[in-house]
Amino acid sequence: MDDSLIRQAADLTEAQALRAYDAVHLAAALQVVEADLVLVAGDQALLTAAESVGLMVTAVG
Repeated sequence: MDDSLIRQAADLTEAQALRAYDAVHLAAALQVVEADLVLVAGDQALLTAAESVGLMVTAVG
C-alpha cells in the first residue's frame, strides 16, 4: 500500500459508497494494468462499483 492507493480508496469510499476494505480492494484492482483482469468478490456493492468503473467482475459464494 502506498499513498496513491490510499487516496484512491478514500475517493472510492465516497464516490461509490463502499466500505473502506472494499474500496482498498477496488483501488488495488484499478492499479493493475491487465486487459483480462477480472475482479472476484462475494460482495454485491463491490461488484457493482467495479462494474461502474469498467472492470469485469465475477461473483463468488
